[in-house]
Amino acid sequence: MDSAKAWDEVSAKFNTYKKKAYAGAMDNVLTVWPVFLQYIKKHIKNTKGARALEYGCGTGMFCGQLIKMGFEAAGVDVSAKMIKVAKHHLGKKVQFFVGDEKKVLSDIRLKGKFDLICGIMVFQFVPNVKNCFKTLSQSMEKNGQIIFAVHDPKILKVRNIKKNFRAGGSGQQVPIYIRDAKAYDKIFKNLGFKKRLESHLDYNPKFLKQYGSRLKKKVPKYLILAYQKT
Repeated sequence: MDSAKAWDEVSAKFNTYKKKAYAGAMDNVLTVWPVFLQYIKKHIKNTKGARALEYGCGTGMFCGQLIKMGFEAAGVDVSAKMIKVAKHHLGKKVQFFVGDEKKVLSDIRLKGKFDLICGIMVFQFVPNVKNCFKTLSQSMEKNGQIIFAVHDPKILKVRNIKKNFRAGGSGQQVPIYIRDAKAYDKIFKNLGFKKRLESHLDYNPKFLKQYGSRLKKKVPKYLILAYQKT
């Protein structure tokens, strides 16, 4: 099964609009979102009318946050089922597309380049991430920001995850490509970006209170990185 079909199969689990959503989606909301929002507020002073893209937007809930901040937002994801949920909840407020970075460059960018690109737990599933970032960088304005979160390599080691990842905690296996901060730094340096943030995060206390943790060792769950195009 290819990755798009695998994510389609677990799309219901990533519907964070539900009252009691899947823990594997809510950890992103409760732990990653606050860091992203704080970074955006600090580094993009004028968000009104600025253009933002969420790459790998899933069911689109974070795009709603971008709209609230004043951005003109777009979202793209390989899962048609997740995009269907996103459109149901946000309608015409956000431009949603099914596809990958090629879709971003060919169709979404037609209305202008992006001041901000976000990616939450998506780039670790992209095999040729170097080419993906190169294409995305072509859709960005000068001084544009990109911020993204991936699994920290330390937690993947603890969970003995090496080549495949169970999408949505199900039996659907998708390839995962483990990269540390230095690997991402090298890619963005070659693309002419300056590094702005590196953060290694454990679960947010709010998440632990609601969902708990099965991990015995305290290791960072997330690696969050941000770069600015120069």
